[in-house]
Amino acid sequence: MNTALLHQFIYSAVAILCVHLCFRLLKHYAKQTQQRLGIRKSRYFAIKRALSVASLCVTFIVLILIWNLNLKSVWVSATGILALIAISFFAIWSLIGNILAGFILYFTSPFRLDDRIHIIPDGVKGTVLAVNTFYTVLLDEERNYINVPNSMFFQKYIQVIKTAEREKNAAIAGSEH
Repeated sequence: MNTALLHQFIYSAVAILCVHLCFRLLKHYAKQTQQRLGIRKSRYFAIKRALSVASLCVTFIVLILIWNLNLKSVWVSATGILALIAISFFAIWSLIGNILAGFILYFTSPFRLDDRIHIIPDGVKGTVLAVNTFYTVLLDEERNYINVPNSMFFQKYIQVIKTAEREKNAAIAGSEH
């Protein structure tokens, strides 16, 4: 094994250990200060989190210096990775939003299967065929299927158009009481 490479590994291990120990001491000092001055625990946890992030950043900077990496290539790699993370969070957020909206629609029942609804700002009308995990299926007057994302029902006005059968059922239910 190359001795220069071995030295870089040793320096890296020592640097990681030193940075870790320094920030452990800082966290310990922060805990003592929190207890001595009666600072709220939420503030201490914020300081502890900031110290952890700083520790990670210092470790990366020291490793970049030890391994003599080109800062331009590190920057390009870091921004590429951050862009991928941002895109994946955006995609996942959309999916999670639709799933949660589906659960809320299921439990709150603003409309039922076979109800005729009108999404007012968009002018979409149809009969509710199914409320799935990600979207609600409508059947319009021309027998076309329309898949509406569940999260849209919380961003638009929804009008439930009463049918004769539903009015009859409501009248029957009202007369029983």
